Amino acid sequence: MAQQVAAAAPAPAPATVLDGEEKPMSEQDVIRIFKGFKRDSQMIISKISELEYEIGEHELVMANVASLAPERTAYRLVGGVLVKTTIAETTPKVETNMANIRATIDQLKKALENVNEKSKAWKEKYGIKTQQELDFDRAAQAAGGPAAPAAMGVLA
Repeated sequence: MAQQVAAAAPAPAPATVLDGEEKPMSEQDVIRIFKGFKRDSQMIISKISELEYEIGEHELVMANVASLAPERTAYRLVGGVLVKTTIAETTPKVETNMANIRATIDQLKKALENVNEKSKAWKEKYGIKTQQELDFDRAAQAAGGPAAPAAMGVLA
């Protein structure tokens, strides 16, 4: 009887931040994907800024209505329509909206961290250097500072 020897299956690679990302076919793909990470990061930062502005507006409203009588008339913009209510009815809704906006900001901050981690991992994996980093390295070398490792990679 012949003995069958099962070959040991290679251990799966540890999960990385870049799992699930498309594999670049060329240097242009590497740059395109990296710029996509940067674009996503900028869009998230922009949305966080917009939502933080809205929080400021909500806080201003809450500060102004705090000293008013609860039965006083208040108008609230709902889906482009002004709705007539009282301060007592509107205040909890504004507080709920503020809490929801803060929760959304927290989620966006986590998404931003994720995109920045992917961008950093992609940058390290493919040796990408930005123009600012190359200029800094050249200035450090010209000033006689510590020489950075040779830039072997992609310029983004």
